[in-house]
Amino acid sequence: MRVHEFEILADLQRSDLTAISAKSSHFVSDITIDFEYDHTMHCVDVKSLLGMLLVPIRAGTTLRLLTKGKDEEEAMHFMFDLFESYR
Repeated sequence: MRVHEFEILADLQRSDLTAISAKSSHFVSDITIDFEYDHTMHCVDVKSLLGMLLVPIRAGTTLRLLTKGKDEEEAMHFMFDLFESYR
């Protein structure tokens, strides 16, 4: 399992979340993000478009990105670079 924590500096829009979810589906590994919103911890499967759209990710949110599986290292680097563009 790979874990990386970082802060989002801009609100993620519906189109951003849709693109992130679509691009994550190219990996075999499980990809999740953990974060706190409205005083509640959330764990979201990044490959689930519905899951991504249900809880807003606002500027200043600290995300913990987790990848687990055969291509976890490649998935981590790709997804971190993708989220990096929203930092």
